[in-house]
Amino acid sequence: MGRLAKTLFFMLPIISTFAGFPLVGELSLSTSVFGTERSDMQVITRYLPAFEVTNNLTDSWDYDLEFRWQLSWTSFLDTPALSESTIQFEPYRIALNLQSSHSEYIIGLQKINFGPAKILRPLMWFDTLDPTDPLNLTSGVTGISASYYYDFGWSSRAWLLLPGEPMGWEAFPGKPGTLETGGRVEIPRNRGQIGVSSHFRIADISDFSPDDPDLYEGRIGLDGFWDVGVGLWVESVYKHQELSVDPFLDQIQATLGSDYTIWIGSGLHIMAEHMLIRSWNSPFIEDQTLQLSSGMISYSPSMFDQLSILLFMNWESETPLVYLSWRRSYDSIRFTLAALYTKVSGSAGRESLVTTGSSGKGIQLTVAYNH
Repeated sequence: MGRLAKTLFFMLPIISTFAGFPLVGELSLSTSVFGTERSDMQVITRYLPAFEVTNNLTDSWDYDLEFRWQLSWTSFLDTPALSESTIQFEPYRIALNLQSSHSEYIIGLQKINFGPAKILRPLMWFDTLDPTDPLNLTSGVTGISASYYYDFGWSSRAWLLLPGEPMGWEAFPGKPGTLETGGRVEIPRNRGQIGVSSHFRIADISDFSPDDPDLYEGRIGLDGFWDVGVGLWVESVYKHQELSVDPFLDQIQATLGSDYTIWIGSGLHIMAEHMLIRSWNSPFIEDQTLQLSSGMISYSPSMFDQLSILLFMNWESETPLVYLSWRRSYDSIRFTLAALYTKVSGSAGRESLVTTGSSGKGIQLTVAYNH
């Protein structure tokens, strides 16, 4: 990160104080142990300061300016020196939000996510949300998004984004010098909602195919959510990829999910999802079908505590994942103690739901303080 960005970061408390706006943020410490060796013990310290200004622009327009950075330090106990630890200093959100009674425009580095699925999300196009992350962090995308809310209940959203690193289910980065574009329409229906989404981009696969490096990709998604005594949702995406002269891949992802709350004590929440991934029409890989399942049970024995268990299974590779967590929350501080069991490493792919980079059994303690 450049000297100017670092200077701005450390001047934020002074600038915000004199401007009359408090500096808010989150400071967290996460310790993970996945074995008995020192190399299996990881410590991550992270600070996300935020400077936010909200005011009226005109009688009918408001604006919100958000400036949020991420400073993190990651080290394993066998790291011999601080200089060999991983230090990241990068923008997390830098966005201008313009709002009126019927519309909203966001310009800059922002978070875009949608769809009713909770864990197995075909519409995970622009985020990296991980259900095992107690901090619920995700990278953002840079561009412009515009939303409009109609009097009859419909809403529409369009975006124009700069290319970046792979997000969600993407395997390749966007091609530099191009733009990504798409949109979404949400339609309320009887006791539910239907959504239609689309996106187009050109990916850079020069490392994979130097002679034909441009991969043209189009996606269309259809999703719906209904409350029929139980929560019921479906989320599906058709993705078509092709090179300049040859096909590359066709794929369908579809998730069916449901949840229900049993009124035992404060409420026992049960959720289950099943996902089908079908890929075909590729000269590079064989046609394949994957089936994934997930389930979650959560319960709050008190207003401060939440207990949950997340179960996951890749039926093709017979790969299980079990994640148990206990969270205690106060006004400004929360503690999360978690235990994880899986057979695969984080490099095994997004379908593993494991982003810790470790395999086997492990425990993790995360403390987060908000000011």
